[in-house]
Amino acid sequence: MKAIEFHLSRSSMLFGGFEANLKEAEFVVFGVPFDATSSYRPGSRFAPSTIRNAALNIETFSLRTKLDASELKIHDAGDLTNTTSVSSTIRGITEVVREILSLGKVPVVLGGEHTLTFGAVEAIEGNRGVIIFDAHLDLRDQYPIGIKWSHATVTRRIVESIGSRNVVCVGTRAFCKEEYEYANENKLIYITSHEVVEEGARKTGSKLNRIIDELGLEKIWLSIDLDVLDPSAAPGVANPEPEGLTVKQLLDIISEVVSIKVVGFDIVEAAPGYDRGITAIQAAKIALETCCLIHKARLSTS
Repeated sequence: MKAIEFHLSRSSMLFGGFEANLKEAEFVVFGVPFDATSSYRPGSRFAPSTIRNAALNIETFSLRTKLDASELKIHDAGDLTNTTSVSSTIRGITEVVREILSLGKVPVVLGGEHTLTFGAVEAIEGNRGVIIFDAHLDLRDQYPIGIKWSHATVTRRIVESIGSRNVVCVGTRAFCKEEYEYANENKLIYITSHEVVEEGARKTGSKLNRIIDELGLEKIWLSIDLDVLDPSAAPGVANPEPEGLTVKQLLDIISEVVSIKVVGFDIVEAAPGYDRGITAIQAAKIALETCCLIHKARLSTS
């Protein structure tokens, strides 16, 4: 447990108020209060504590799974401490996630900006893939000009690391010409929010499962950028975009996709200063529901 002890500092506020010890825990939650590359509305560094507070104050029973998240074994390991730069933050995340996975537990990462996803994906060994729920493709090579590492380049860096065939983007609806051309040239699979609405969330989830099977992916990381939701549902995000998903659509897709292949997930880009806690409540609900779905999937194979 050297990486966890070295990189994380425990908070007095625990996610959901749950307190399983690390040894017995199934899920290990940690926050990444980092938003140094935010380009429009900074403040996602405050999201981990705000999401923790929201999780303390919403009901924990899941109608989808008929499980109560309060009965899951969840350990809150605290927040990443060395967030002085993109490189140190990513390195710390990789080491912590790798250790959590080595202990046979499920990492749950509360951002923070989307750049952190790269660190989590780098920690996964073997035939890995990532499903990214995001309004944006985040495929710019540099943003701003001259900057290779930012929230707007994170998917490009992940593609360069694990290959475009191992990345699927869902809920996209906002990208520039450079990103559109790069995605098509590299045969990156993306499903727009318009397609989700037209074909239905459950069918989208089934399509994702077929893609996962066809690609032969064995370990899946889920990355949930909260701007995948419509601003009417999640106004407090760093880069809101119209024509997004509802929370139900998002969770319906996730409920179809979650299986024992899902090794962990992150929730990023909430910016609490731009609403009155609505987005943090959505984030807490999504996190609790996803934990229940993963627990149920693992139960069914045990």
